[in-house]
Amino acid sequence: MTETVTVRTEGTTLSGLLARHYRKVFSGMVAKTFALNQDLARSGPYLPVGRIVTVMTPAEMAAEGAAPKPVIDLFE
Repeated sequence: MTETVTVRTEGTTLSGLLARHYRKVFSGMVAKTFALNQDLARSGPYLPVGRIVTVMTPAEMAAEGAAPKPVIDLFE
């Protein structure tokens, strides 16, 4: 099962979007997201506001053996 995430701010990168969505960083998560969204690379380095991105659930990431690492936020 997958989820969808909508880009809400300008200047959002895929890795930043995923880190905010999961609140963790999984190894290989960017590559797996590109595999789910074949046309995503056409957006360039910054995703357009309103873009809907299909992502794997945390359970799917864990099932594929991706070990989560916590995100360190200096401004929280």
